[in-house]
Amino acid sequence: AVPFRVRGGAMGALEGIVLKLVQAVGLLFCCNAAYEIRLFAVNVYGRVIHEFDPWFNYRATEYLVRNGKDAFFNWYDDQAWYPLGRPVGTTIYPGLQFTAAYMYYFVQALGWDTSLNDVCVFVPAVFGVLSTLATFGLTYEVTDNLSAAGYAAFFMCIAPAHLMRSVAGGFDNEAIAVFAMVATFYFWVKSIKTPNSWPWGIMAGIMYVYMVGAWGGVTFVLNM
Repeated sequence: AVPFRVRGGAMGALEGIVLKLVQAVGLLFCCNAAYEIRLFAVNVYGRVIHEFDPWFNYRATEYLVRNGKDAFFNWYDDQAWYPLGRPVGTTIYPGLQFTAAYMYYFVQALGWDTSLNDVCVFVPAVFGVLSTLATFGLTYEVTDNLSAAGYAAFFMCIAPAHLMRSVAGGFDNEAIAVFAMVATFYFWVKSIKTPNSWPWGIMAGIMYVYMVGAWGGVTFVLNM
């Protein structure tokens, strides 16, 4: 009977490994799908920013990169809200602009010949992937079930309500804010699981601050 128990234990371990590999491949598939689906407009029309708000957000990011954060927060844009103009520093959620600017600095530091326009075009698609991963993590923390987390990641990567606000070229606040919101919930749930997991609350606070700086929809987090 002993050899059979050993064989059964080995088979069980092998099945567990195979299952985890399948789940990992499934998560990679969801991440790839989240990215590729959001590139449809780029593949058809090229690397262009579309809609009114994304164009303003791009102009604001361009101003930030060229002039620095102090000038950005004191910028009075006479080309917006005509004829009065717009005091940008007090009427904007700057998380999107700073995210794109630092991503641009990062790719430049790596020596990649990438324009600010291209970075801003691809930011929503990149954060579509990050939102998918955050949803996977949140679901796993709540259910302790990798299969449930995989299904959640799949539905997140193709959810029309999220997809329409995170397509490449749609450089708008929701593109990064949904990730910030889900990540806030993920770290918060993780921080309250055990008495010793409280340090994760620091990350929850950081993501919450990021959410505050990214989108007026922070109200959804406050109401929780």
